[in-house]
Amino acid sequence: KYQKDISLRTNTMGCHVQLFRLPEEVIADNIFCYLDLKSLVRVSQTCKRLRNCAYTDGNWKILCQRYWLLTERERSTWREDFIAWYIDLGRYMYVYGPIRRLWDRILGCVRIKSPAIYETLNGPPATEQALDDIEYRLQRPLPKELRCSYRICNGQNLKTSHSRETEYGLLGMLIANNYSVCEVLLSAEGILRNLSQENKRRNAVHFTNRFIYPPGLHSTCNGKPGFSMRVCLKDNGDVRIGNVCIQMDETDAVVPTFVYASNFTEWLEQLACRLESKALMVNEGKISQFNSSSEGPLEMKKVKLDVATVLIPEFSSLVKSNAKLMHAYQITMSMADGILPKYCCTLETRQLEITEHDAESNQRTQEVQGEGVIAGERPTLKPGTKFTFASWTPLTAIEGFMTGNFKFKSNFDQRCFSVPCPKFEFRCPQIKNFKFD
Repeated sequence: KYQKDISLRTNTMGCHVQLFRLPEEVIADNIFCYLDLKSLVRVSQTCKRLRNCAYTDGNWKILCQRYWLLTERERSTWREDFIAWYIDLGRYMYVYGPIRRLWDRILGCVRIKSPAIYETLNGPPATEQALDDIEYRLQRPLPKELRCSYRICNGQNLKTSHSRETEYGLLGMLIANNYSVCEVLLSAEGILRNLSQENKRRNAVHFTNRFIYPPGLHSTCNGKPGFSMRVCLKDNGDVRIGNVCIQMDETDAVVPTFVYASNFTEWLEQLACRLESKALMVNEGKISQFNSSSEGPLEMKKVKLDVATVLIPEFSSLVKSNAKLMHAYQITMSMADGILPKYCCTLETRQLEITEHDAESNQRTQEVQGEGVIAGERPTLKPGTKFTFASWTPLTAIEGFMTGNFKFKSNFDQRCFSVPCPKFEFRCPQIKNFKFD
């Protein structure tokens, strides 16, 4: 009966080759190797001969490589390896591979660029019980991608909330004027601590904390979950389930929300690409939140200027009556090593022009000018030195950019010259409305 029913069509002329006439090694190595787990298990239940073909270790090696990314056998057979991994992580079988590849990229970059941050990520993965406890507190299921991510890497293991330790956040640190913030990736235990003791149904779950403190003040500080990354757990207004977002205010029933990614996997991909970027700025093992200018640095008279920007959600508001988007920008002035000493110069003045466009294509321009940089400081550039300063500016429109120039005076002949500032954009994530129950 099976020999009559199970056959393979080899051409369009109606000629058939019966599957049972093929050698077992041909069936196993050339046909069953293309089956997924579900199909392989089903075909193994048809008869003893096909079960023997399906149980060939080469087929299970392919499945281990496809779903669990295994390269070496851990037990006596590949089938035993697959079963062991399936018992532990079977519910994440179809998302484990993509999430694991992203974490391999992230950990590979962090291990080289910031060993201090890598140490905080090197703890044991979260347990199923810990993730179940989070779902119990939320009274909603977590997205499968988020659960799988914590089964691979359980966020950052911070022993204390002391600012010296929270400065090493995976999502970066920002210092501008008298404001300093560092964002860390929470562990499963950290998420539980952030949740209320009451079993209250929630629409989203925070998976990062933003630690805010004055720069240089090393004291205990509290995380700010209100402006941290969160994953939406149900459709709310324009925000879809699984979206990664930052909600601006929880006092109203409907609030504007920054949406950074459509799902957690996309957000993790963005993080991996940012960490792999050559433009990523790392200072003493601390990753910067600033994103480099799209136009790149400009150089004139041996002086090079580079610009980076970032949105600050804590000081932004999307309320129509008082809408503003606070952007921080960082400008780095440098002079390459090996330049002749006669090119040494001192900054005299700055003149920056901020242009923004509203939804109706109206254009507004404002100027920022003054002596030196912040507080009138006039840095002197010498061969092999650089100077960095940061400030911020509010925008009432979603889109905007800044241009300008810096006036320097030569220390050699006292002549003045201008160095143009690279044009840089103020970028804002997608904005949607979030509705609370």
